[in-house]
Amino acid sequence: MKVVSVEVSDAAVVVRARTRSGEPTGCPGCGWLSEWCHSRYARRLTDVTLAGRPLHINLSVRRLYCENTTCPKTTFAEQDPGLTARYQRRTPRLQSLVEDLGVVLAGRGGS
Repeated sequence: MKVVSVEVSDAAVVVRARTRSGEPTGCPGCGWLSEWCHSRYARRLTDVTLAGRPLHINLSVRRLYCENTTCPKTTFAEQDPGLTARYQRRTPRLQSLVEDLGVVLAGRGGS
């Protein structure tokens, strides 16, 4: 991941970043490495607070073609280990914190 910019305000910290181009990524369907880029799109992630301010990450990720002709996946989105998980808008660190709070509160958080 390459950090492009960081904006700090009283309301939040916003980090703009992008994944590195040219580095091969493994297909989640078959495991073949690919660096054949289909397109890019933006993911908006939320992380744990930083100095009492919410931390938002605007991450530009690649959508890649799978180069294995027998793989059922034609395209796939790359994941940055430790920062992104499929279909999540939270980082794994924040997701773990939310799950731990749910266990501690035993489901009484909404009442």
